[in-house]
Amino acid sequence: MKTFILNNINKLFLVIFSLIALFLATSFSIDENSKKLIDEAFKQAIIVFGSAKALNGVISLAQGTELDLPFVTLAIGQILDPINDLVEQFSLIMLASLVSLGIQKILLNFVTNDIFNYILFAFIIVFNIWLFKRFSNDERLRTIFFKTTFVLLFLRFSIPMIGYVNNITYNYFVKPQYNIETLNENMLRVTDNVSKINRETIKQKEEDSSFFGKITEKFDVNFYEKKVDEYKNAVDNSSEYMIDLIIVFIFQTILLPIVFLYILYVLLRKIVL
Repeated sequence: MKTFILNNINKLFLVIFSLIALFLATSFSIDENSKKLIDEAFKQAIIVFGSAKALNGVISLAQGTELDLPFVTLAIGQILDPINDLVEQFSLIMLASLVSLGIQKILLNFVTNDIFNYILFAFIIVFNIWLFKRFSNDERLRTIFFKTTFVLLFLRFSIPMIGYVNNITYNYFVKPQYNIETLNENMLRVTDNVSKINRETIKQKEEDSSFFGKITEKFDVNFYEKKVDEYKNAVDNSSEYMIDLIIVFIFQTILLPIVFLYILYVLLRKIVL
């Protein structure tokens, strides 16, 4: 018995490893937690995406607000053009993040499906038998089968682990400096401020709709300067909030999953090849 163990220590290690993997694959607790983490990240991304679209909406409304100067009509909200351009780019990045998270959800559903687990179960059983039972001229087929088994194991556990890696990385390394909830609240505050100025501007224009009011308004330079300052103050630091959110979501939903899967892929190649 001792001689058998010593002569087959590597094979026995693979048996133990594969059986533990099979147990984890059928326990489903890891899968459920991973699905929950990815769902939470997806909902959070939707909220931030909605905030970006809301800010884009109020800025677009401000850009369409026209005020009359002597001999010229100015769209006072045009001073918000740079911010609006950044908001549109930010919306595209958020859309890409949502797509990434959606793909992760699909892949997670794929590798946690019962059919995939049944296939993995069959492969592991045959794998363990083939470790000890050899057939004539089976070297090439055996190698292909073993590599396929490791690939299935890689897919089965690497996809669910993305949710855990994202969550741990965000909570311990990213959140202290780039808190998504706080940044989103700041974005909403900017949206409220711009929206408030829009309402006040529209209301003031309606109140000054009389002929005398229009004549007075044309020469009230302080009114225009005040509105410009109000819009500038309203969007103050908004660029910083959006850039911080761009950093977080590119890192969390795009860069980190790619790097994580690449590292696991390299490790898998070292094991299989």
